[in-house]
Amino acid sequence: MTSDRPNVLFVFSDQQRASAVGCSYGDKDLMTPNLDLFASEGIQLETAVSNSPVCTPYRVTLVTGLYGHHTGVTTNNCYPDLSRHSHFGKTFGAAGYRCGYIGKWHVGEEVRLDAGHPMRLGFDHEWFVGVGGRHNNPNRDHAINAHDTEVGKGQNRTEAETNRAIEFINNQDGATPWCLFLSWYPPHPPLESLDEYVKPYLDRELSKHPTTWKLFHEDELAALNDNYAHYYGLISQVDAEFGRLMQALAASGQAEDTIVIFTSDHGEMLGSQGLYSKHWPHRESSQVPFLARWPGNIDADSRLGMPFGTPDIFPTLCGLAEIDKPLGLDGVDCSAAFLGGEPAQTSVYLAMQHGYVPWPGWRGLRTERYNYARTEERPWILFDLQNDPFEEHNLVGRNASLVAEMDSLLLDAMSESRDSWRGTSQQLGDWDLWPARAQRSGGRGALDDVMTRKAVSQKIQAQRQPGR
Repeated sequence: MTSDRPNVLFVFSDQQRASAVGCSYGDKDLMTPNLDLFASEGIQLETAVSNSPVCTPYRVTLVTGLYGHHTGVTTNNCYPDLSRHSHFGKTFGAAGYRCGYIGKWHVGEEVRLDAGHPMRLGFDHEWFVGVGGRHNNPNRDHAINAHDTEVGKGQNRTEAETNRAIEFINNQDGATPWCLFLSWYPPHPPLESLDEYVKPYLDRELSKHPTTWKLFHEDELAALNDNYAHYYGLISQVDAEFGRLMQALAASGQAEDTIVIFTSDHGEMLGSQGLYSKHWPHRESSQVPFLARWPGNIDADSRLGMPFGTPDIFPTLCGLAEIDKPLGLDGVDCSAAFLGGEPAQTSVYLAMQHGYVPWPGWRGLRTERYNYARTEERPWILFDLQNDPFEEHNLVGRNASLVAEMDSLLLDAMSESRDSWRGTSQQLGDWDLWPARAQRSGGRGALDDVMTRKAVSQKIQAQRQPGR
């Protein structure tokens, strides 16, 4: 007996920007043969974004389909009770799915949760998760599981998590549909790849995104090529493990009946605009890869330019699986567009309340062509990505009519999403770690370039300290 509903395998890396897949435009020297092959077998979304490009806000929006200002999660290390909201595991579980979660969680401090615990959020058939933050370089260390620290001992964490996912897939009987989330840590910093993966990128000059010339400190400029090499090495490991996972899915006989998604929680500036890390509205930070395959349903080697955001993932997968989506979700069901139908939307709304820009942060709007963001005080950035894919020419101050048009659309999106600039409490999670916090009560809406780069450098140094 075979289930009449498709399985769902949702795989996502951490801090992998959209250009960091070989089949995408941007990172010329990166080799990702398995992801490239997978993209040719399904659909590639060309305007997928992380609406709040930082770990915990993305993950909470992913599983609830709600913007951060509706859950209270607008920065890391903020863990309210999410069980009061509709969430992915509960919805799919109620539809008869066996739901599991493997890898980085970062949705709560406590990961030693028994099946049925409300904060497992319905992922009760598989639970193999570790802590959310950086602890002794999890890109290299043995896998550590909340229930059994010996599981995966002697293996790299990503390898051990893939092994566990393969075990889960092989244990399914085919009569009951399943949904598995697999969350890998690479290429999240520290940028230190295993030797076997970084070797092809070392000892040669790698092509960089053109705005990396803006790096402020000589030591960052000197380290840029090495950082690129290790970032690429970490992604090569992701690619290798993804290839192994797809081979196992095919060998299990379930590939034809499984919707597979590959994406990332947010991007990485990697020196572009003179910046590192995430939280920024720039394309390297906010745009992510998004590849989907469902044989016989999603056309092979297809592309979709429609903007698509984090809140849309939950309702879209409900639509593909023909499950009624919960009421009150912020996202849009884009399943018809995945299957070759008309686009469901022309823009998506982004928000980052906490980061390097003073409180209350920035709000943004992404269309297929334009990337726009403003602070409470004034427009900040506007780029024509069709003609300027690396965001070298800011149109704010150069094209007043286009800025006004995008600003009007953004303010409409804020109103529609019930986001006021001051609608969320300031003192959440790790809000006090951000270097710009001193200006959160006033001052300019956006820091000038020099101040911003200094703030980033301070943050980078803070992230390198033990325990962070």
